[in-house]
Amino acid sequence: VTVFFTREGYLKKIPPQSLRTAGAHKLKEGDEIIQQVETRNNVEALFFTDKQQVYKVRLNELEDGKVAQMGIFIPGRLGMDEGESVIAMIDPGDYKKHLLLMFENGKAARIPMAAYETKTNRRRLTGAYSDKSPLIAVLPLYEGSEVALFASDGRALLFPPEAIALKASRTTQGVALLTLKKKYVLDTVRFPEETGITDLARYRGRSIPATGALLKTEDSDDK
Repeated sequence: VTVFFTREGYLKKIPPQSLRTAGAHKLKEGDEIIQQVETRNNVEALFFTDKQQVYKVRLNELEDGKVAQMGIFIPGRLGMDEGESVIAMIDPGDYKKHLLLMFENGKAARIPMAAYETKTNRRRLTGAYSDKSPLIAVLPLYEGSEVALFASDGRALLFPPEAIALKASRTTQGVALLTLKKKYVLDTVRFPEETGITDLARYRGRSIPATGALLKTEDSDDK
């Protein structure tokens, strides 16, 4: 199945035959698709929220949808708290990989995906990550990946996640990656191939923490 997740928290799980004949996505006004994942119907999906919680559901517990439908409102379906918002949807696969958690204060934590695996069918995990700074992004890591950080002062930094020690504790505060001046925060995290950066070497830090480099106009068009 292909899973689409929107900024407002709507999920569409669409089988291949429905996707092949689909037209334009129906979305709530002002909403947009922020994640698209090809996966299997029998895996779990993890939803990281802004309240240090993770909600889990097997995709086969959710009905198939169509492009022409708005989708399932995940906060309502999973019984999230009032005002709780989803930051990221993660496909954990076999729980063998690692996750990168990035915080607004420029710190990062690399945690085994297995830290979120449970023996029972628990729907909600509390204490899912540190509450010392707002969570900005959750990325499933793959071998050889780099990560691009963008700060609110117009600077960018590229780094290999392997530079961060793996921590077993979900609530680790992480280590400083991006040196930020007062009033500035980390506001966007992506894999480099999802950005408009062409001169990757300019933004690679020799060591961490680092201040990064000012983003050139030609590298920011697709940020």
